[in-house]
Amino acid sequence: MAGKLILSPRTPFAYHPGATVLHRAPAGVKFLCVIVVSAVCFVSVYALAASIVLIAAASIAARIPPRQLLKGSKPLVILSLFIVLLKTFMPLEGDIFHIEGLVEGLIIAMRIFVPYAAAALLFAVTTMRQLRYSMKKVFETVPKCQIMEQQPQKNAVLQAIGRKIAKACDKITNFGTSVSLGICLMLGFIPRFFELWEASNMACEARSCKRGLRRLLLLIPLVTERMMETASDTAMALQARALGSSREYGV
Repeated sequence: MAGKLILSPRTPFAYHPGATVLHRAPAGVKFLCVIVVSAVCFVSVYALAASIVLIAAASIAARIPPRQLLKGSKPLVILSLFIVLLKTFMPLEGDIFHIEGLVEGLIIAMRIFVPYAAAALLFAVTTMRQLRYSMKKVFETVPKCQIMEQQPQKNAVLQAIGRKIAKACDKITNFGTSVSLGICLMLGFIPRFFELWEASNMACEARSCKRGLRRLLLLIPLVTERMMETASDTAMALQARALGSSREYGV
């Protein structure tokens, strides 16, 4: 299909089709687990080790090689290496080499990679449609409002209170819908960025572009422009379909 990017499983943050337990688990639960694991790894070294083991075990359960989760993390590798070198060779305390700094730098580096790997695993076993549906369910209060509004009320005061409560519920629902849509759009642009980067890099390879800093300086503005075009197209599509508004749910 013209204009459609075929995403390879080797692309970072790509979805890996499957029927494992992780693939069938509710998207909201998986998203919550990613947040918890990413936060817990900063609590202590033992929590960090537990997070790494948990992500590796979950990756194996999803039949995805753990190393696949680190695809596209070269910028993080450079950042981590810089942090480790900075912590190890600090000539501020007399000695040039600090073993404690080396250990501390490695711990910081691992804490950088844990959220990245957890997010990569989330996108590997969850589609954006599942995330969107899960977010919708979290904030969906319209049925409760409709039930409350349809209750037969003989007293005029109770009827007025019921209408006010129904309006408040509808406002909460509309706000929750907008929040869930915003979260899904934000999450959706992460794999989309890697799609565009991979496609642009492959096009550059086909044209024998030189590797290194020159290619990086060429790809960054190109991918940025395409991301802005994608964001504009997405906004127009949402506006045309009235997504995120009350009409989406028939309110």
